[in-house]
Amino acid sequence: MHNRMKFKALIIIWMAFPCLMASASCATSDTKTIAQRLKSLEKDMPLPYNDALLDVAERYAEKPLPASFLAYEAFVETELRKRDIPLEIKCLPIALSQMKSDFRSGDRCGIWAMPTLVGLRYGLSIDGQIDERYVMQASTRAALDYLCDLHGQYHDWWLCILAYANSPNALQHALARGGDSLAVWDWYERKLLPDVVVVRDFIACVYAYGDESRRVADPTDEPEKELETTETPQPFSPTTTKPSPTPPKTSASSQTAPQKYTVKKGDTLTKIAHRHHVSVANLKKWNHLKSDRIQEGQKLIVKP
Repeated sequence: MHNRMKFKALIIIWMAFPCLMASASCATSDTKTIAQRLKSLEKDMPLPYNDALLDVAERYAEKPLPASFLAYEAFVETELRKRDIPLEIKCLPIALSQMKSDFRSGDRCGIWAMPTLVGLRYGLSIDGQIDERYVMQASTRAALDYLCDLHGQYHDWWLCILAYANSPNALQHALARGGDSLAVWDWYERKLLPDVVVVRDFIACVYAYGDESRRVADPTDEPEKELETTETPQPFSPTTTKPSPTPPKTSASSQTAPQKYTVKKGDTLTKIAHRHHVSVANLKKWNHLKSDRIQEGQKLIVKP
């Protein structure tokens, strides 16, 4: 009887062996496919493969791209190029908020999941009736200015993403514990910060949506209305638009003259750059500034 049971067990294992081999082969194939594709997508940021991507990357790839992303993409790419930020960062709002303009989690709001203090620091209006974190254009400029300043501190875009998704203070403590030679996936595997899932989700989003030939818009997702064209804050409406004011007529000479701004009390380069839709780096270049220090009454070129 014992020998007969052994024989049956061997038959079951023998019959299951091809299936197990096929499953292993399929997993290996998926691993190679994802790793090779990520390598081909690498431009300004490393996009290393990890087995944590196996399910998530394909899940993102099977999901249609939010129509709101298609409405926002051309705008954000222009803003990214102005600041010399990698174009891959355009996928960060999907990883942070699933690109939901009404996203709210704790103190973080809008597609960029922006904390209140960060929004206020970068010139957004946030009070009991108005919250510009829900306004796509204004929040995008503020988020990119913040990321730009973080890069000036860390000189590494992955550290910037981790600092954004958590906080610079949390990142500093984690660096002190884990050392400064951590690889991208070390943060995820060792759970060195409260939000390390952003590593996995961001790479998965770039994998899924980094190639336009793979992207399909969600037909059931109503696209955002036209992006707002004024800086007037709108009360809690991520898609509210206002007609663009008719620009005043100018002479040919005034069109070519540099536009200047007089520094007011409480101004910073970041606030001035945000107000005039330029980068801090360009402000410093146009005005030959070697530091971020400015003085009240100082005149700055804000458009050459």
